[in-house]
Amino acid sequence: MTTPSPWLVRSATDRLRPTPFTAFDVGAAVAAYDRLVAVFDGRARVQYAVKARPDRALMTALVRRGGALDVASPGEIQQALDAGCPPEDIACSNAFADARELAFAREKGVVVFTADSTAMVERLATVCPGASVFVRVAHEHTTGAAQPLVGRFGCGEGEAVRLGLLAVRSGLRMAGLTWHVGSQQHDPAQWERAIARAARITRRIHRHGVTVEHLNLGGGLPGTYRTNVPPVEAYARTILTAVDRCFPHPRQPRLVLEPGRAVVADAGITVSSVKAVVDRPCGTYVVLDAGLWNAGLLDNLGGIEYRVTFPGHPEGVATRPVTLCGPTCDSLDTFTTDGVYQAPLALAPGDRAVIWSTGAYCSTSTLVGFNGYPPVPEHVHVPPGEDADGPPDGAREP
Repeated sequence: MTTPSPWLVRSATDRLRPTPFTAFDVGAAVAAYDRLVAVFDGRARVQYAVKARPDRALMTALVRRGGALDVASPGEIQQALDAGCPPEDIACSNAFADARELAFAREKGVVVFTADSTAMVERLATVCPGASVFVRVAHEHTTGAAQPLVGRFGCGEGEAVRLGLLAVRSGLRMAGLTWHVGSQQHDPAQWERAIARAARITRRIHRHGVTVEHLNLGGGLPGTYRTNVPPVEAYARTILTAVDRCFPHPRQPRLVLEPGRAVVADAGITVSSVKAVVDRPCGTYVVLDAGLWNAGLLDNLGGIEYRVTFPGHPEGVATRPVTLCGPTCDSLDTFTTDGVYQAPLALAPGDRAVIWSTGAYCSTSTLVGFNGYPPVPEHVHVPPGEDADGPPDGAREP
């Protein structure tokens, strides 16, 4: 696991604050962003995916560093603008945006969009004439991803060529190609496959006198959960080597990254207390006061397995396999896993449990009031000089 920030460590062991609560360190997320910029050696623009966590102070900090923002809706466009992002640095990647949403984007000055169908290209040409378009290519491999993105998104090679040329004929600018290799992607080689495919498409488009200016490598860079993943340096080496091999100089396109989880996942934790330890014939159930619904841990339903520790019990104590559950009377409010969670034999009601790497998606995925449980309170640490003007996203702390 990525070493947690000192503030997160203190939050994990804070016995005075009532549970459940989440803790998010904006400084840790900014450090993850800076690390991405560094390991790609300045060759890729890092365009943060707002949906992962639309924290205003974080977005403002990234914009100050020259970062762009990736959005998918009018609401996220407004959040990006409120964080000080220039409209030309906002990319709308929703290939299903309707005319009303596109008109809002145009009125706000957004000029970069994504398309993977004839209908979308035609809609953009009508509503946003002259806009820049990334053609989204399908990534059909499911290997390595906790959440493969196949079927709904992207087009095939031949269709990508046709859409790129159609965009140019329709008065749009062919900004480049984009794809997504799947969320929480463990296998850096998936980018190699996607880049090789993009090179084939690019060669076919170039034959028609059209330049592919950018390769948008999409999202998929992982956070650190229960399953080990390679360090981000390994991803960067694989990606840059593939680009150099498939796109020899001097016609090498510029690179764009759209990380979400890789920036914010490890910057957040959820601190919970044990409500009950119940022995059943089928095993032991540990019920926590933070679960899938009230703490927004819905990624677990999509294959993400959170790491859970019990700070009141030292390492090396005797443990037993358990099933972890949230507080609601709903059978889905259970931590699904391919492996087994282990809890101390002495675990008892009132003991603390820390769920790590919950900085991504959880803050916007909570169900308001399901079973009468309100969303888990948020505590956000903003380093000096990084705070944004306007109302806070949670309880701000020095």
